[in-house]
Amino acid sequence: MQSPTRDTPVSKCSELARYSARMLGKFSANAVLVGLAEKMTCGEAELIAAQVVYEEAVKAILPARVDVKYENHVSDRRVRISLQKAEIADGRSGGRIAGMVFPEGSGVITRLLGESQVQAMIDLEGRLAAAAPFWPEAEAERLVIAAHRQQYQVALASRKVAAQKARDARAARDAAKEKFLLVYTEVMSRLVAEFPRDRVTQDLFFDEVRTRSALAAADTGAGDEALETDPAQG
Repeated sequence: MQSPTRDTPVSKCSELARYSARMLGKFSANAVLVGLAEKMTCGEAELIAAQVVYEEAVKAILPARVDVKYENHVSDRRVRISLQKAEIADGRSGGRIAGMVFPEGSGVITRLLGESQVQAMIDLEGRLAAAAPFWPEAEAERLVIAAHRQQYQVALASRKVAAQKARDARAARDAAKEKFLLVYTEVMSRLVAEFPRDRVTQDLFFDEVRTRSALAAADTGAGDEALETDPAQG
């Protein structure tokens, strides 16, 4: 008999538990085995519930990632537009207004990502405010840049929250897995005690641990082997 470990995928743990529970249920006249079947089923249900929560939390990261990438894109474009407007106000490239607002050009801002770009945009807002006496459009530009920066900050904060929720859900899933492993080990021990020195009967209640689960095999398109019944293995 083999026992799953922390490294055993959840889908395989679920498959192992369902196999054992069904086999144990075949012996309905034995109250001990029926109780062990129920115990295994409950352990598997708790693990799967925690896994579902974790998977949903992981899925929630994707839209947050998209939002951040989009806000980065539109912020970059708007920063470049501000530079173009400053150059138009100067009537040439490298003039006084553009030099005040964008002393190193726009690339030093747009090449950045995340919180670094947010800080660079805040600094840009400060330079736009300082340029107001020289450029009538500076305040309007500052407000536009500030609006984009705020949207960027919201997207970054949402992504951070989503990532933390996923980490928390994973911790809960891992705890549920530890509990499941204890249940599985307990069931194995109880069966050894129930059928001492009868390895054949003991092995009857447990599936092969080292193979991939049928779901994992199906997900990778590895073929129909996992879906077929091997008469020799049961």
